[in-house]
Amino acid sequence: MQLQLKRIVRTLQSEQYALFDLDHLDEEGLPLSLGKADLHFTGEGTYGTLLLWRHHFVDLPQEELRSFVQEIMDDFSVPMGMPGEFLIECILADEQDYTVYSNMLDTEELAAQLASEP
Repeated sequence: MQLQLKRIVRTLQSEQYALFDLDHLDEEGLPLSLGKADLHFTGEGTYGTLLLWRHHFVDLPQEELRSFVQEIMDDFSVPMGMPGEFLIECILADEQDYTVYSNMLDTEELAAQLASEP
């Protein structure tokens, strides 16, 4: 799997990313969406949540899922100079259970933006 992280938003101490697999394409020919990461940075480490699409990860053994999380966290902490310690909650969800609510952008515009810019 060739993982790509696309930043959605950044603040001084947090970031949100969409996760894509560049080795696999969806039915529209775009990199496959794997989920998203919400991360909060402190002096002690990184705290956050990984929301992963269940059908990509449900059959993955626990140790392989742990390695996947470690790979993601290495991609964040090493280049950014953040401590390597982390506490990440990992949720496997179905895409049809995921809904975005916003008064900032048209929801269809936001969904299209997230899907089309890996």
